Amino acid sequence: MAENSKKSSALAAGVAGAVIGAAAAAAAITLADEKNRKKAEKILEGLRKEGDKILKEISKRAMEIKDSVSKVASEAKNPKKLKAKEK
Repeated sequence: MAENSKKSSALAAGVAGAVIGAAAAAAAITLADEKNRKKAEKILEGLRKEGDKILKEISKRAMEIKDSVSKVASEAKNPKKLKAKEK
């Protein structure tokens, strides 16, 4: 049973390697053309800008959560504040 698993893994790795190699060759051929290279640069720039926007939003949300947790933690350290809120 383990022998079959090893053979399957080796076959899968070989197929994956072939697919990656074919993709790399296709990319090299495509990028060899100046027009296609410019298109790829524009697409990558757009993706970078979108990634920057997403990162900024995630950072903002993380800071909001951090501030919220800090506030709750400081209130938990002072039981008098908690009792005052309950009333």
